[in-house]
Amino acid sequence: MTDAAEGGIETRFSKIHKTAQANRKCKTITVASWPDENGEPTVLYAYPLTVNEIIELETMDAASQAERNVYQIIKQAKDETGKAFFTIADKSALLNTPADVIGAIMLALNGDLSSFDEELKKNNE
Repeated sequence: MTDAAEGGIETRFSKIHKTAQANRKCKTITVASWPDENGEPTVLYAYPLTVNEIIELETMDAASQAERNVYQIIKQAKDETGKAFFTIADKSALLNTPADVIGAIMLALNGDLSSFDEELKKNNE
């Protein structure tokens, strides 16, 4: 059975999914070490990755985790209009960016795993 997003049959879940997708929260990531033309920190916007996007990133032919991180940033970072902030042409520059900058962006994109564990514990109490 295909889902409504693919032009197929609308199911109970496809209605829920459509509403959830429309209400996704956008993360705002401020990168102070990348000032814009006015000297202000660059601001990136990102929605959480879908399962399909995660699978795509995990199965891509990347030489290292660092390269996968750069691909994730390219894929996920948007500008204030919702358009891609980076393209594949930015890959080399991103790979030559200090690791602490890339790490901070990745932490903002993916969240702190320890805080996730804490939330999970709260939910199970």
